[in-house]
Amino acid sequence: MEQSIIINFLKSFFTLFKAKIEEYKIVNKKIFGTVGWLNEEDRQDFVFKIDFDTLILSRVKSLCDFLYEMNLVNGDKIIVSENNLLEMLKKEGWSRIDAKEAVDGLCSLEVKMVDEGEETDSFFVHF
Repeated sequence: MEQSIIINFLKSFFTLFKAKIEEYKIVNKKIFGTVGWLNEEDRQDFVFKIDFDTLILSRVKSLCDFLYEMNLVNGDKIIVSENNLLEMLKKEGWSRIDAKEAVDGLCSLEVKMVDEGEETDSFFVHF
């Protein structure tokens, strides 16, 4: 899978949490990195296992961008119903199948937090 697609997806995904990737490295099929928040000293290490098809990951990235631009995420929760979101995407020109696939992909993935070398909690989005 092309590295730029994965990194661009992660940038969009972390934007939902108001975080930015500060550094990362790719080892085998995992991305290890650190995110930070503007005007905060807190940092969080993460790991993301690359097990998504490139096309699906591109759609999920576009969905993350849409959610951010429309301000539809509060914390880790999408603040509209799944049906409402699908309708909004359809009005934006998404096919029903692509929209559903992107929503399902986003809601099924998690980026693990790493504390002291151990995978602990996760970054994820849900309804």
